Formats: sequence, structure tokens, C-alpha cells
Amino acid sequence: IEKINKLGMPLEQWTNKSCTAEFSVGDDWATLYFIESKEEGKGHATELLEEAKKHYESAGMTFGGSVALNERMKSIYQRLGITEYDE
Repeated sequence: IEKINKLGMPLEQWTNKSCTAEFSVGDDWATLYFIESKEEGKGHATELLEEAKKHYESAGMTFGGSVALNERMKSIYQRLGITEYDE
């Protein structure tokens, strides 16, 4: 986990193989802000999100994701039980 700052917003950046994800983290919550995989279909994003969800929830935090921009991401959210914040 690396702490980064993007446009004035502090984020935690995670990597797994070809995948990079950024999370916005508050006192009792963490939300997926951005995710990108350079090798789609290999499961790298799913593995990363599964690990992040476990990490944040084990720390007593609510874990969710920003709006899924495609059906593949929506499917990952559903499989892993990640709440999609679509409002």
C-alpha cells in the first residue's frame, strides 16, 4: 500500500500483478476510486479487490466502490459483495 496524492486528494494505491487501484480512505470507510488492469481477463483486478475488501473490513471499515463503468466491473462487485455507490 502506497500513499499518493491525486489532484489534492489523498489516496492509498494498491498493486497486484498488472493491476493498480486507488482507494479513498476515511476514518471508518474505504471506497474504490480508480482501478486499471493492463492484462484484462486474468483476474488481477478481482484478486486485488478481494484482498482490499478483506483488509479494510478487518479494520472495521465499510468498503465500497465508485460507479461501475462497465458490466465486467459490475460483475466483480456482485461476486465479491462490494457495494456500488452509484448516487
